[in-house]
Amino acid sequence: MLSPFARRLFSLASPAFSDGRLTILLFHKIPALADPLTPDELNLTHFCEMLDFLSEHMHVMPLSEAVTQLPRGKLPKRSVALTFDDGYVDWLDHVAPALRERQMTGTFFVTTEQLAGPSLWHERIVAAVRALPDQGVTLPYGFGGFNDLRTENRRQALVTELQARLKYASVVDRMAALAQLEAQATVPLQLPPHFDADAVRALHSQGFEIGAHTVGHPILSECTAEQAMAEIGGCKEQLEAIIRAKVNLFAYPNGRPQKDYREEHVKMVKACGYQAAVATSPGAATADADLFQLPRFTPWRTSPERLAYQLVRNARVRGVTVPVSGSAKAENSNDVRCLLIASTFPPIHGGSAVVYENLCRQMPEGSIRVLTAHTNYLTNKEIPGWREHDAKATYPIDRVPLLRPLMQPPPRNLAVSVYRLLVKDLPLYASNLITAAWLAKRHRINVVCVGELVTGSWLGIALKKLFGCKLVIYVHGEEITQATGGRLHGNSRKKYLDAADKVVAVSSFTCDALTHKMQLQPESIALIQNGVDTGRFTPGPVPADLVEKHRLHGKKVVLTVGRLVPRKGVDMALQAMMRIVRQRQDIHYLVVGDGELREQLKHTIATEKLGDSVTLVGQISDADLVRYLRLCDLFIMPNRTMPDGDTEGFGLVFREANACGKPVIGGRAGGVVEAVLDRETGYLVDGTDAEDIARAVVTILDDPALRNRLSENGLRVALQNNTAMVARQFLRTCERLLNHNVV
Repeated sequence: MLSPFARRLFSLASPAFSDGRLTILLFHKIPALADPLTPDELNLTHFCEMLDFLSEHMHVMPLSEAVTQLPRGKLPKRSVALTFDDGYVDWLDHVAPALRERQMTGTFFVTTEQLAGPSLWHERIVAAVRALPDQGVTLPYGFGGFNDLRTENRRQALVTELQARLKYASVVDRMAALAQLEAQATVPLQLPPHFDADAVRALHSQGFEIGAHTVGHPILSECTAEQAMAEIGGCKEQLEAIIRAKVNLFAYPNGRPQKDYREEHVKMVKACGYQAAVATSPGAATADADLFQLPRFTPWRTSPERLAYQLVRNARVRGVTVPVSGSAKAENSNDVRCLLIASTFPPIHGGSAVVYENLCRQMPEGSIRVLTAHTNYLTNKEIPGWREHDAKATYPIDRVPLLRPLMQPPPRNLAVSVYRLLVKDLPLYASNLITAAWLAKRHRINVVCVGELVTGSWLGIALKKLFGCKLVIYVHGEEITQATGGRLHGNSRKKYLDAADKVVAVSSFTCDALTHKMQLQPESIALIQNGVDTGRFTPGPVPADLVEKHRLHGKKVVLTVGRLVPRKGVDMALQAMMRIVRQRQDIHYLVVGDGELREQLKHTIATEKLGDSVTLVGQISDADLVRYLRLCDLFIMPNRTMPDGDTEGFGLVFREANACGKPVIGGRAGGVVEAVLDRETGYLVDGTDAEDIARAVVTILDDPALRNRLSENGLRVALQNNTAMVARQFLRTCERLLNHNVV
């Protein structure tokens, strides 16, 4: 207990615990002994020492009674309520007996999904990391640096990093990461004993309060309004059915105001019939506190003197809350107003252009505008159809002639290089900076998102310095893995990335490239996988006119869509199809797209007399893209990584084909290993091995049951990873950047 000197100091500080001031303590799992992989968690011995201190020096009372007395200012001095989050068997085995022994009470906030389902996600991380092999592990989210797990310290660090990172992942991404970890276990997973409905009933029957903590413990700010309401209200309904009594108290998952929950979630909690709710921010609640955002803090394992100091210091802090009613400025000051800067933007074709347009379409009105070019930097020609495109857009688009210098042959000598820089490049940069600065000021831009790392980041950095905007850089993969030159920017990639407030990566592969090649810290990266426009890409009937046009009656159609460049693997797909069509007359290969390999492919088709079995379709319209995907029986793009590092960062076209109900074949390279779920939505092959590619094609085409299963799974995955999800994740990323100083 306290020394005489410390006791005297604690008594002098007692005015901090004046009438009407409530301290709420937050605890989670309290095992008899801490897990070696989570050594800092509070164990039973130290918890009991805390209880003894509180019993002697504080007035511990039920939270429900405290929130009733708090508005009246009638709480006893040094009032404390004890709360426990999530749901653990330790509560029944250790915590409840310790509390009863000291005639104390507590409120247990329960996550209900685990009661009849899988263990809590953070417990699954601990179990999975414990079971991983010492070396050779494939890890999600850019944590490739943890592939050496021969020491317990490395496993402890990995658990900490993964728990912090997956906390803010979407539920789909979180479950995929857990599945990836658990699939690599070399020994059986050691999960904690299951906390179930009987345990909840037992706690309630012993006189402890039961509160709600959502169904699946998502971060509410990451949910749609419908999902959040289902989590908040559904948990209440489930718990009331279990204990056959009212559940009046709620705890926000993670619980940091603005970051983890917002104004609309407070209103949802009220609408669901709760009487009070607790957050997670330091401070003590006073008589005028918002009963639906009561502050809580967790004391850490320490001496009685340190615990006394923590309690006194916390009692002097006023808890942070989300403004629920008040001035428009308080409600709207941190609304996202993003300027997306991208040279590659529709009506230009390309994977990144599709990603950016889908993002803009799905963002809330007024939250994003675009700065792009109306001239193609590759051809120095006006982009066909840009005016018509912009007139139909549901978001504002501003265009300049060029956002980056024209693509030209390398200068013959230094004089040419200096001429280009002084006469062409620098005036272009100056003009674009003036335009971007005018847009940022006029539209009160608070987030700048750069779509081209090498050629666009300088402009984002300039706007950040001029206006204090948050800077986000979107990275697809090849701009990191491929050696990139350039007169002014090519060797500055790491400097640009370090200047960003957040780097968006479209795949775990890209995350790993950022952490390994650019030495970025994982916490500076947001993984937002590319999503499919499932309103546009849908299953449908085979277009009869295309069957007639390409003479495909009675044929099984294999399709490739993409730029005809080496990394896409069209040349190897053609080699594979040569092997197949010479043995079979029922297969036809369509290649949609254009590029540098076109003449080589034409020559091969002519030389090998494949004109009746292979068709180079060329460029098609956006509308026809969906029709061609519906036309095929199988989509193929056996991509590979090139010697200079050029590779696919994700491969959105695979998900687009899946959304049309088609199985896919992709190369086992780059981020395609995430876009194509091997043996689930399609097959992964060696993109340098024509025989391997041919085997996969024949296997899928000759097995209708397999083809149907891959198609159904692919459609399901595409629907789960649509463009609305991408926009929601991007919006939440921007909101967290804008609100990071609020908590």
